[in-house]
Amino acid sequence: MAEKLQFALYYYKTYLTFDVLGTQFAMARSKAHENLHKLSPILYDTLVYLDLRPYRELSSPEELKAALHGEDRLLIDATERAYHRSQDATKQREHYSGKKTAYAEEHGHVAP
Repeated sequence: MAEKLQFALYYYKTYLTFDVLGTQFAMARSKAHENLHKLSPILYDTLVYLDLRPYRELSSPEELKAALHGEDRLLIDATERAYHRSQDATKQREHYSGKKTAYAEEHGHVAP
């Protein structure tokens, strides 16, 4: 059962293709697909039953505090995504964060 849980959680953490997932767990792509679709509803139902489903939206600090169940630490796993910058200087200024890099300051480059 632990291996099945690891299989499902590993998929949802990494979102690998079924080819790669099957290789990681020594099974054919079709078997990886079949197993994930068998195990996912069980995982979901278990998380609902235990009231452990991840929160997707919290509208206030109070809801966040309640979601932490008394824990004093919160770890966030995030992925930085590339952002396509417009070539139009006016549009670039609209999205400028105000941050300056050490390189830019050192070399006299100033952001818009």
